[in-house]
Amino acid sequence: MQTTRIFSADSEAALWEQVTADLGRQADLYDYRAELCQQHYRVWLEIDIDLGGGFEGGYEITTLRAEVPGRPTLHFALHEQDWIHELGKLLGLQDVELGFADLDKTFIITTNDASALRQLLAEPDVHAILLRHPAGRLTLAPASDEAHAPVVLTFSEERALLEPEQLREIYHLLLRLLQQLAPAPLTFPPL
Repeated sequence: MQTTRIFSADSEAALWEQVTADLGRQADLYDYRAELCQQHYRVWLEIDIDLGGGFEGGYEITTLRAEVPGRPTLHFALHEQDWIHELGKLLGLQDVELGFADLDKTFIITTNDASALRQLLAEPDVHAILLRHPAGRLTLAPASDEAHAPVVLTFSEERALLEPEQLREIYHLLLRLLQQLAPAPLTFPPL
């Protein structure tokens, strides 16, 4: 089990300078964990690669997740639109359309508040990042069924994203969404 690295910076550029340098020093990234701290936001990055062996198949997964302060009531899931999910729609799975043709065509979208999700995903750069990862899954949901479970924003993709630019792009997406869901508290200089 790999230890979780912790990186902290005031800006995204400074944070990713540290992360990129660390990724470059790793001999392998089969089990990489990092906590990325910027302002009052924390995003956890996990890369898991299992090559399998014998009769076992391997797997790859990259996950970035963050607890959302303030427990927002908006919940949603965007995931790959494939034949299995198309079959699910025929059997009654509810897929909402947000009015963004590119996203509506690429993803199955479920939510408890289509209007709030439409507003959250309105920025064109958010669309561009999501469309570069059509096999990705983006969710905002409670971490468990417990009454006071934290609400977690998660992006996952069943492949190892090993290029720092790709990881930073997904981090940027989560950070933008976090900033909208839970704006940073105002701080005032001491008197």
